[in-house]
Amino acid sequence: MKLSIDLEYCYGIKKLKHEFDFSKRGAFAIYAPNGAMKSSLAKTFSDASSGKKASDKIFPERVSKSDIVDEAGSALPAESILVVLPYDEVLGHSPKTSTLLVNAALRKEYEQLHVDIDRAKDTFLKAMKVQSGSKRDLEKEISSTFTPSDNQFYKALGRIQEEVTAQKEAPFANLKYDLVFDEKALEVLGAKDVKTALDSYIRKYNELIEASTYFKKGVFNYYNASTIAKNLADNGFFRAKHSIRLNADEAIDIADEKQLEQLIANEKETISTDATLKKTFAQIEKLLSKNTNNRSLEAYLSENEDILPYLSNIAEFKELVWKSFIVQNIDCYNDLNEKYRSAEKRRSEIEEQAGK
Repeated sequence: MKLSIDLEYCYGIKKLKHEFDFSKRGAFAIYAPNGAMKSSLAKTFSDASSGKKASDKIFPERVSKSDIVDEAGSALPAESILVVLPYDEVLGHSPKTSTLLVNAALRKEYEQLHVDIDRAKDTFLKAMKVQSGSKRDLEKEISSTFTPSDNQFYKALGRIQEEVTAQKEAPFANLKYDLVFDEKALEVLGAKDVKTALDSYIRKYNELIEASTYFKKGVFNYYNASTIAKNLADNGFFRAKHSIRLNADEAIDIADEKQLEQLIANEKETISTDATLKKTFAQIEKLLSKNTNNRSLEAYLSENEDILPYLSNIAEFKELVWKSFIVQNIDCYNDLNEKYRSAEKRRSEIEEQAGK
């Protein structure tokens, strides 16, 4: 195959006529000093690849000629020309440059899809870091919590979308993540003697909840009650002289926020001070305190005894905790999910075009 060029007044090239014979070689290297004609030649071919006519930018009144033909004298088709411009000229602005050999416009669009997603991702992960107080790699942590591996971050976020959208409360939003889910602490919690004591605690705790006057296991616990009390107060329910009636052996009408809070506190105290429950919890504390590394967890559980029932299933508890963190930051979660989903279709289209 032969390629002939006949150029006049193309980006500073006054006149250039040459025939390239590819029958004996697959490529030609054009070597010349700076300012000779290399960039002008590349721009001329770039115009041809876009179906445009070359010109002279300094002297636009000059008539340019840019014939690029094959051995039969036919103009080389635009789709047969690929111009790879200098790296810094097209791509140097992006820290995550794609390697797709497509035209610059598509490449920039492709990169921008990544830029938008990465910005939303950074915002979301920063919010999660603040919320959880964790020093771990949260991208991997979230992925491994909701998928079988630690490299399926977006799949993990998509898996729980309906659940977190429907969830209105965040009961574990302030949990100290690294403390509760410390690897050494989890080993101790999984030890036979600790697990036995924990199971005993949970059984007794559930018995007390079932026997409670106001609380019901899995339906209405003291977290729910506290949330309702706060919401009613914040929205002026009691200030408007309304009251609520609690369903018990004897109906109780409450028209005051503090009265409701006190009733909830009393009910919680009745459960937590049960002799059998206290004895079992003391046993758990003793087992945890044997290890210096777990004394911080033991102290934390003493102040947050209500999370003990969840420690029998760590994987499930970890999901509940992350959902609480996300619900507290639902706007940046939704923003990231939306950007990722909307970019997927366009990204596939660009990749398909690049493949062709």
